[in-house]
Amino acid sequence: MRIRSYIPKLPLHRAICAWGFATACTSSVCIASWTYHIDGIVRIIANAAYMVTLPGWIPLYVFGFSEIRNHPVGIIAANAIAWSAWIALIWFALFVRKKLVQPHEHSRLEQLDLGRRRFLADATLGTVAIGAIATPGYATLIEPWSIKVRNYTIPISGLDPAFEGLRVVQLADTHLGPRIPASFVKQAVDLVLAQSPDLVFLTGDHVHDGVEEIDQAAELCKPLVEHATIGAVGVLGNHDWWGDGRRLSKALRDQGVHMIDNDRVWLDASTETIRASDPGKGSLAIIGFGDLIDDHIDSVRAFRDVGEHTPRIVLSHNPDSAELGSLTKPGAPRIDLMCSGHMHGGQVKLPLLGTPFVPSRYGSKYAGGLVDGPAFPVHISRGIGMSTLPVRVGVPPEISVLTLTRA
Repeated sequence: MRIRSYIPKLPLHRAICAWGFATACTSSVCIASWTYHIDGIVRIIANAAYMVTLPGWIPLYVFGFSEIRNHPVGIIAANAIAWSAWIALIWFALFVRKKLVQPHEHSRLEQLDLGRRRFLADATLGTVAIGAIATPGYATLIEPWSIKVRNYTIPISGLDPAFEGLRVVQLADTHLGPRIPASFVKQAVDLVLAQSPDLVFLTGDHVHDGVEEIDQAAELCKPLVEHATIGAVGVLGNHDWWGDGRRLSKALRDQGVHMIDNDRVWLDASTETIRASDPGKGSLAIIGFGDLIDDHIDSVRAFRDVGEHTPRIVLSHNPDSAELGSLTKPGAPRIDLMCSGHMHGGQVKLPLLGTPFVPSRYGSKYAGGLVDGPAFPVHISRGIGMSTLPVRVGVPPEISVLTLTRA
């Protein structure tokens, strides 16, 4: 009887109704986004729903059911598990609170102490509840959609005077798909064009996975080709290959993007155009690498016919490519700048703790910004989209404006 007196009164029918309502709400928005590919605000809300119901997804992933992410049955199962866990946690919190504030004596001193305990218990539970709601809310609904523009001045050895002040805008990791709506990618494209780019670099992960968004992703890049003074040059990322990399590359080429995975193009200083062959004096070579993880890098093919003294910029989705022996050993081809993405800045950067996770073999070295590689500088865009988890904290999405100058 004494133990039962500590058990909070949480009527079973109310708990079941709350569980069913919450499961239905979060399941419906995830099914709308992931199964039926409804775009816009639905995808943003689905990101928040996913983070709230993550406790239900983890066991499914652990037991090898990751493929059910897009299936309504899998979505409902994950949400039902998650809300069962949350209701159990709420019940446990109420149990602890009641135990802490349960009076054992009826003296005045005990009553004063009871008041303090109630205040501390309620303040603690209230703070935890606010944090549990505000943190995923901010990380999914606010920061991921606040694009920043970062400016860099990049000295390039041997740059032709005609290219002095050339404005290159890099757009990376748009991840169009279940987490990133087309409307947000369009917003990023409009922001790129607002920077009056001479040239646009697209450094991969145009789609999150699958093939459903391939044509739309390519169409969203068309304004970059039409309005950039010179045009757009791009490579694929690992997520692009999770669907159909060849089809995506063709779709982007059909929209006018110069795709250069393990290939190269030149900028002609006299005509300010992109050329498939070296126009000679004053040119700037743009070299592309295949993805380090899901494709391959053929630096011999990529650098073919590039003159020894021609300034060159490399596009490589994964900045870990900068550490390859074929690019750092004596006699390796000279690179004046590598432009990459992939890392998303780690997506989460905490005060004092820094960035807990960066998908790199070299820790946080290539998380974002302009860094020195072992043989050449590397610029890493923190990107537009999100990958493993649909959150950003301390690492807002960005586009980068690279102004080239003569070294």
